[in-house]
Amino acid sequence: MSQLRPMYLGDLHKVIAIIESHDEDDAESAAADFADGDFSNQYVLEKDGTVIGITGFRPVEATDNTCWLSWTYLNGADQGLGLGRGMLIDLLGKLRDIDCRKIFVKVSDYKEEGEVGIYEKALKVYLSLGFEEEVVNQHFYDKDENQMILGLSLRENGDEPLDGDAQVGEEKPNIRFNGIHEIAETDGAYSFSWEVMPPKRFFGKQSFTVDDLMIGIDESRNRGGRKVFLTFPSNLPLIHNPLQSAGFKYCGQLSNYYEEGVHEFHFMCDLNDS
Repeated sequence: MSQLRPMYLGDLHKVIAIIESHDEDDAESAAADFADGDFSNQYVLEKDGTVIGITGFRPVEATDNTCWLSWTYLNGADQGLGLGRGMLIDLLGKLRDIDCRKIFVKVSDYKEEGEVGIYEKALKVYLSLGFEEEVVNQHFYDKDENQMILGLSLRENGDEPLDGDAQVGEEKPNIRFNGIHEIAETDGAYSFSWEVMPPKRFFGKQSFTVDDLMIGIDESRNRGGRKVFLTFPSNLPLIHNPLQSAGFKYCGQLSNYYEEGVHEFHFMCDLNDS
């Protein structure tokens, strides 16, 4: 008999061991993630008193009840019995109970030479539960290792278009870049952090310019970066021309990511081309 229950500190060693049996990099990241002892919204699957699986979710700030699926792994000896799928069904039920609007999950297409993808089984489970592929970031984790992002609407109306009378207004904020970092679990993929500043009066210099983008691109290249990935809300019309001029290409969107009608746009700059 299996049951999904909240994760506690005493489960940590077993949870990390399960993750490590599948992916050492993920285990290292999970250990760092749980280092502060915060297991909010994290669950373990227990069978006959033994922890055999881990799953959970992370709410996204500044969104209308959007979340990401967090570490989701099942003990190898218990695979193929429908337990992993059942674990996810139970989690999705909990999310619907708290009115989560949409959940996303990131999946790698990594595979050893001549082998099937190590996450192919997980991908099939996600698709069987109604997740749909929304964005593919090419060569994200490493050369020839792509990132697939899948989304699932949890409310009955799903991703239906907004009513004709409902309009999402465009915003023209003053965006300032304030940091650069290599993306976790990648080899040479970088991103920039940014913040919205108070609007500048009259004809003050705008902060989101090609020159600003090039500073980040050059620094990423100096650090040995391969690519830069950036994301922005879809209701920021002033971002497109500077991004295109700096060499960024549009990769796709996560539909209704922030709220109904406001998506998350994904962009990529190949540092070998720019």
